[in-house]
Amino acid sequence: MAKYGSGSCVITMDDSGGTPRTITPYVNTIGGLKIETITQEINPFGGTAEKPNSVGVYKSQTIAISGMFDDTATSGPHVVFGTISSTVAASSRTLAVVTGGGTYTVECLVTGYEVMPKNGALTEYAATLQTTAVGVWS
Repeated sequence: MAKYGSGSCVITMDDSGGTPRTITPYVNTIGGLKIETITQEINPFGGTAEKPNSVGVYKSQTIAISGMFDDTATSGPHVVFGTISSTVAASSRTLAVVTGGGTYTVECLVTGYEVMPKNGALTEYAATLQTTAVGVWS
């Protein structure tokens, strides 16, 4: 079984104009790329224990992403995350994360962006991405 590290990742996110930007050099951490099914606990008459039953609906979780701040005009995290989403229809952006084992793609909104200046250290950023659809592995 192959193992993959951060060197095999490529992270691309649409900027507010819809242009895909490779932000890999600016990312130090990214939250889990999770897809889950919604379940309902059932306990029919005569049963001795509850059990989860899938309702056929899937969801992807909020994704946190952070790293070193850079205001490079065409590719830095400031140009990609600096415009917060105001509406779902107008602002949905594509996040694509290529790992050695496949590509995860999801539509999302930028719902939070924070620039964190540090005393005696480099400035960092953190962004919160709220998924608007179920992510897909390919």
